[in-house]
Amino acid sequence: MLQDMREPGTWVEFRFISRIPGEDEGCRLQFKFCKAGQLIYDLEFGWTNITIRNYIKVTSQFPVEPLHSMPSKGLFMSFEKHLYQLDWKETGPEGCYRLRFFGSDQDFMLTVHKESVRNFGRAFSKEWEHAPSTVL
Repeated sequence: MLQDMREPGTWVEFRFISRIPGEDEGCRLQFKFCKAGQLIYDLEFGWTNITIRNYIKVTSQFPVEPLHSMPSKGLFMSFEKHLYQLDWKETGPEGCYRLRFFGSDQDFMLTVHKESVRNFGRAFSKEWEHAPSTVL
C-alpha cells in the first residue's frame, strides 16, 4: 500500500492473485485506489513479468534514472492496458513527489515521499515472490 502524505484516506494498493513463473509469463493482480476514503478503482488485471520486474525497479530505487540505460525523465511506461504509465515530478520539500498513474480507464495522483515509494517497491517485490504460482 502507498499512502498520500497530504490527503488522509488516499492510497493505492496492489495484491497478487496468481503468478505464472517465467520470463514471458505474467501475473493477475488486484488493484485498489481510494481517494479521501472513497473507493475509486477496484480492478483485477494482468501484467507480464517483464512489466512487474521493471515496476519493481522503478519503485524500489525511486526515482530511478536511467532505466535500462535510457533516461526516464520521470516517466515509466509499459505496453499493458491497465496502469501502463507512472510519471513523477518533485514537488514541495526535498524528497516529495507527485506521482501520476495512467491506464486505459485510470488517471489519478498521489503526493508521496521518495522513501515511501521505495518501501512500497520493496513490499511489492516480496508480494510477487510469494504470490501463489499457477502452472500452465
